[in-house]
Amino acid sequence: MNKRILYIFICGAMVSALWAGAIVSEFRAEPGRNKVTLKWQAEAEINLKGFEIERGLSKTELQKIDFVEAKGNATAKTEYSFEDNSVFKTEARVYYYRLKIMDRDGAFTFTNVLEVNPTISGARATWGSIKAMFR
Repeated sequence: MNKRILYIFICGAMVSALWAGAIVSEFRAEPGRNKVTLKWQAEAEINLKGFEIERGLSKTELQKIDFVEAKGNATAKTEYSFEDNSVFKTEARVYYYRLKIMDRDGAFTFTNVLEVNPTISGARATWGSIKAMFR
C-alpha cells in the first residue's frame, strides 16, 4: 500500500474516533408537579445510537428507565427532551438522573448526574403506595 494512502487512512480513522457519538453541551432536569422533564442538547452526532436515560435514588445506583433514539444531525445542535411521569410511584423525594450516550459500535460515555426534587401530589403518592401493596 502506498505510504500516502496509508497516512490518509490512519488520519481519517483517528478523526472518526475523536468524533464518534455526540457531545452533550447542555443537560438539565426541570422538576414539575408529578413529573421531571429532562432536556439536553447534542452536537456532532456521528455514529450515535441514542441516549439511555438512567434514574436512581442515589448518585451511585442508577438504572435504565427509557431510551431516546438519536436524530443523527452531525452539523448542528440538536434538542432532546424526555418527561418522566413515573416519579410518584416511589416514596423518594429526591431523584438522580444521567444520560448514557451510546454509539452504534457499543462504546458509551456518561453525562454528569443531576439531582432533582419534584413536587408529588398527595393523591398520587397515596395511589402509588396502594398499587405497590398489590405487586
